[in-house]
Amino acid sequence: MLAYLTVRNFALVADLELHFADGLTVITGESGAGKSILLDALGLVLGQRASRSQIRPDTQECEVCAEFDLSNAPQSQSLLLSSGLLDEDDSNRCIVRRIASVDGRSRAWVNTTPVSLGTLRELCGSMVAIHDQFAQQQLLGTTTQLSWFDDFVAQPQLVENVKTSFREWQKLAIRLKSERQRLVEALERRELLQYQVEELDEFQLQAHEFEELSIRYKRLNQTQSILEVVGQAIDALEQNHASGVGRTRNELDKVDDTSPELDAARELLDGVEVGIDESVRQLRAYAEALATDEDSLDEVAARLDQIHSLARKHRVQSTDLYTKANEIHEELDSLNEGESQLGALQESVEKAHEAYKKHAKALSRYRTRSAKPFATSVVSTLNEIGMRQAKFEVDFADSEGETGLEHVDFAVSANSRYDPGPLKAIASGGELSRISLAILVVVASNSKLPCLILDEADIGVGGTTADEVGRMLRRLAIHTQVVCVTHAPQVAALGDSHIRVLKTHEQDVAVCELAGEERIEEIARMVAGHRISKESRKYASVLLEEAQEHNQSPQV
Repeated sequence: MLAYLTVRNFALVADLELHFADGLTVITGESGAGKSILLDALGLVLGQRASRSQIRPDTQECEVCAEFDLSNAPQSQSLLLSSGLLDEDDSNRCIVRRIASVDGRSRAWVNTTPVSLGTLRELCGSMVAIHDQFAQQQLLGTTTQLSWFDDFVAQPQLVENVKTSFREWQKLAIRLKSERQRLVEALERRELLQYQVEELDEFQLQAHEFEELSIRYKRLNQTQSILEVVGQAIDALEQNHASGVGRTRNELDKVDDTSPELDAARELLDGVEVGIDESVRQLRAYAEALATDEDSLDEVAARLDQIHSLARKHRVQSTDLYTKANEIHEELDSLNEGESQLGALQESVEKAHEAYKKHAKALSRYRTRSAKPFATSVVSTLNEIGMRQAKFEVDFADSEGETGLEHVDFAVSANSRYDPGPLKAIASGGELSRISLAILVVVASNSKLPCLILDEADIGVGGTTADEVGRMLRRLAIHTQVVCVTHAPQVAALGDSHIRVLKTHEQDVAVCELAGEERIEEIARMVAGHRISKESRKYASVLLEEAQEHNQSPQV
């Protein structure tokens, strides 16, 4: 239930705090006093769109905070727990806060944790429902009718399972369609890919072969000049060895001295001799290999030409041809695997569809069983509020979607002589108000919604009918907290608590809780307008006394 509502800098509200009791709370006040502002403020904290016009003039932001008692709201507690938003100190308490700024930004918190508006709407939707004239117009749509009917069916988890399984099925179905299209397009390339793979496999290009062939071609193309340089180097080394290093080493051997420096010089010259001999040997081997490989220049050039040709054919650089060949192999392998994967995906889609149908059929059974009790309860409630010849039926039509295997259309007739017809085609404005109220009362009684906010649900009714509306709301309030904005004194008198909305001399909206003589005076005003008389006060007292007797009598 809604326990407290705190509003700051919202429209004409500077600062106020409202305490709400359980049972039936009535809110009254003169036209234009600001009763709708309170509901707009509550709507903001429930996740409705924020507007700059809602922010009090000359201020930068408005703030609305609502505290809920979740003692009798297990579904809301479960949502909080699954979202990690449950108050660890008091699991029966939930504090929702919303701030809207003049720059258009809006922020929301649940139990001090920042949340998105989607989370806010989902959570608060399980705790409180606001019913106003806009909701009445929404009732003309089959989507709202099904939603209200499902509230009566009271299988929220099954409804959620149907929605979740439908979306999973659709997600897989969309993926299957995309994969099919991709495979169709790919199959058109199969022949080309197969030809390319065979051509590249036959060519047997190796990793880094192009780079190695390029180096080899460059070397082979310069063989003659390289051999001349190598030959000259060999001659120079041999000549230097014969004429210089060797003779010098022989001369030093003739010196009869054991000087360390002399020994070191001899050893170094020995190393030079060895190095020269080894260099000559390596150069001769290089020259011989180069000379014997000279005949393969044409073969290397031909291989390189083939690589260049294939690279141009595949529109890549010659250095990237090996990578391109691997990519073509992978694409063909993926194409071959795609058909088997498509079969597995098709099987997943079928399983997802079966899971959806299983949940949807279970929900359909609950809906079918609930249709007659729902219609009977609505007709009974309509009889109470003055539509004693009304007929009401729930018609089903096949419609596979995230809401299940059917949609509903409420059929109604205000005259027993006529068969029920679609609500949107039959009901007048006044009848729609009563029908929507009757449906809402029936739904709330069955779904155990913690809190129901009614904005002038009794509009267009008066006298005995208004009294019946009030008594009906009073009975509903035994199970569900009801907050009702009303202009009917009969309804106001039946409230367990009474709040009056008024404007101050500064044109600010203020509220006060009424009791005793203050409440008599307010109901008298509702009866007689500004000209309150002794008779209107007496009538107000009678209404309150009768309401007191009614409230103390056993209720079912």
